[in-house]
Amino acid sequence: MPLVWIRPFEGRGRIALWEITEDLEDLQRAFRGSPADVAAYATIHHPQKQREFLASRILIQTLIESVGETYHGIRKDSYDKPFLENTDSHFSLSHSLRFAAVVWHPAARVGLDIEPVSEKLSVVARKFLSENEWNHADHRLERLAVYWTAKEALYKLYGEKKLSLKGISPSSPSPTKPNVFTAGFVRLSKAFDTRCR
Repeated sequence: MPLVWIRPFEGRGRIALWEITEDLEDLQRAFRGSPADVAAYATIHHPQKQREFLASRILIQTLIESVGETYHGIRKDSYDKPFLENTDSHFSLSHSLRFAAVVWHPAARVGLDIEPVSEKLSVVARKFLSENEWNHADHRLERLAVYWTAKEALYKLYGEKKLSLKGISPSSPSPTKPNVFTAGFVRLSKAFDTRCR
């Protein structure tokens, strides 16, 4: 089982990382999904996407069990945001090729995203970056990946659709850690912002 780590997050929360090294058959054997999980898996046909799905579900199960809760499966709300069945806790998961990650908190809404650093980010950057963010990123792929994942995490945290990634603003990067954001906001209209930490 290639669980890389489970770490504390914001008090009683947890964050976990899994390196997907197993083949599809090993993941299928380890998968103990709910009926909703099994139904969701049945709609996925690409083997790599199947591996990512299974690894992420095994990871959330592992994390939930590590905090003494029982995993009952994942469903989606009217906005298509995933939620854990039979609990008021919150989670967000992400997977991308070699890794799956999940963040969980018993009370606070959370958002998480992982993305490999790749040229495709420079192709779509103008679609998700404001002018200031574009200038700060300075065509550096690592910075583009940081902006992308920060915006995606805030999008997932907010949980409602019809948001433009340009309208999601991670905080200004730390002067000592230029590729780290710790807060941000979602601009819903000129009169209302949702602030996230």
